[in-house]
Amino acid sequence: MLTRLPFVAASLLPAVLGAVWCWVYGYEFYFFGAVIGVLGVFFLHLGGNTINDYFDWDESDRINRFPTPFSGGTRSRVEKILTRKSFLYVSFISFFLAAIAGALLIFMGRPMVLFVGTVGGLCAILYSTKPFTFQSRGLGELVIFLAFGPLITLGMGYINFGIFRPEYFLIGVPNGFLVANILWINEFPDFEADRQAGKRNLVVRLGTSRSRYGYIALYMLFCGSVLWLIYSGLYPVWSLLVFVFLPFAFKIIRHMWKYHADPLSIVPAQAGTIQLQMLTAVACIASFVIDRFI
Repeated sequence: MLTRLPFVAASLLPAVLGAVWCWVYGYEFYFFGAVIGVLGVFFLHLGGNTINDYFDWDESDRINRFPTPFSGGTRSRVEKILTRKSFLYVSFISFFLAAIAGALLIFMGRPMVLFVGTVGGLCAILYSTKPFTFQSRGLGELVIFLAFGPLITLGMGYINFGIFRPEYFLIGVPNGFLVANILWINEFPDFEADRQAGKRNLVVRLGTSRSRYGYIALYMLFCGSVLWLIYSGLYPVWSLLVFVFLPFAFKIIRHMWKYHADPLSIVPAQAGTIQLQMLTAVACIASFVIDRFI
């Protein structure tokens, strides 16, 4: 519960997507490096989760009247069992393990993984760490888009091939949009607490009513990016599978539209957004595998 372990799918799936893309479309596949890369992403995500909760513990989490299973931090669920410092300790351990994964990759001939890992680590740390607090400056959504999409697949491409190429970055763009939408909708029930705590994220700046359009825009950008990647040849035609979930997406949007200002009633839309990211990522991965064998 402290690490918010179920949410690591948001980073593990794009890491696996990047690895499978390299396996299907590359001239070679570095399996051991891919495994270590996925583990590095896993520990960076745990470190980011726990350091974020550490800094929010006595700020927005303390005054949040509407914590949900998907937002509002974990204080309300663990404060009788764990102390705030527990989050800091687990964060240090997680970042240390991520650094070990990076060191192994450098030892195996991938020195520039230090650059990608450092950028990812800084995104995780500076997202909520004062005085930077990207989440409070209206930059958190952009940081999450980059860190949970193109940055991960760029790193996986480099780990496999030992070079940086634009396509490694681009294949992660669709997942980045959907993970940004997870953050976006999770900011709806936190609106009141975030505003009082001075967390000036984009939903606080826009208000939940206008932010509904932002949610729809991010999903449209996801759809458009998938179509563009298919057109450019970076995704196979089989990736049209992601559009099987359009009715599910419309159902989420309708619920979000109706209950945007109700912190408790919006929970099904939060859950649906997470499920949509997972389903579409799996569909993309499956489309690569299908393209290899058919």
